[in-house]
Amino acid sequence: MRLQRRISRSRKLLPTVALIAVAIWAMSGLFSHNLWGQFACFVVSTYLMVELNNSNALIRIYSRMMSCSYILLVCMSPFLFHSTSTMLLSICTIATFIALFITYQDKQSMGWTFYGFTSLGIASVIDVRMLYFAPVLWVAMVFYLRSMTLRTFLTSIFGLLCPYWFLSLYLIYTDDFTPAIEHFSQLARFGRVADITGLPLNMLLSTGLTFILGVTGIVHYVRNRINDKTRTRMLFNTFILVDIASMVFIILQPQLYMPLLTMMIITTSPLIAHFIALTDTRITNWSFMAIVLAVLSLTLINIFQLI
Repeated sequence: MRLQRRISRSRKLLPTVALIAVAIWAMSGLFSHNLWGQFACFVVSTYLMVELNNSNALIRIYSRMMSCSYILLVCMSPFLFHSTSTMLLSICTIATFIALFITYQDKQSMGWTFYGFTSLGIASVIDVRMLYFAPVLWVAMVFYLRSMTLRTFLTSIFGLLCPYWFLSLYLIYTDDFTPAIEHFSQLARFGRVADITGLPLNMLLSTGLTFILGVTGIVHYVRNRINDKTRTRMLFNTFILVDIASMVFIILQPQLYMPLLTMMIITTSPLIAHFIALTDTRITNWSFMAIVLAVLSLTLINIFQLI
């Protein structure tokens, strides 16, 4: 049995990767910089990834590769650990997918649609550019989730506005709408297209490797999706759509790599996990070992950058 198959289907994989993640967090400043809040967000987002996989049976065999891929891709970029907002974005984004996947082919699912877009609305409070993904998810609801109706569309609008409705009460109380104006004005601010001159090399490498893994997972899935059930194919098509949108956004505005890399990690994880867990050839075995070596090497490089 090839190494790829043994590792991807091992029941010891998740606890082993979890221990590695704790060690990476410790080396990246968990104790010295008191990153306990960010670490708690990471734990919650990892749990949500496990639930996302379990509730939708995204990998048709027993494998914890999806959650392990997420853990390793996040830990590959330890510079994300120091941003509480980025860690919170992960929770909101995964919660959005969990809620919207429940609406598959259910045109009466106003409740879960509301919850999903409320999560996205909360994410946009953290970083308003997350609103750019709302039209992408509407497209997914039309073509893949098949839950779009006038009622669910209006429900999604109410979900996006819900967090702002509560915040508006505070602004009315303080009689100061300047924070809201500054917040939404960021939607109209664009930097130079494909300008990577101000980005550190290690961050470019992390983004580039995630990009490559995403493309690898997309190509693999498009070629092998016939083996999955129709519902699973539609859910993976949603991941692919959002992943491609993230890639396009990050090429156009690389200075926004923090939230966009976070989104890419979430949508790339199931795609590359599907590739690793459900292929078993000599070429894919060597590819798996190359991926592991690249991820671990880049993780060490990024840790040394932080020390």
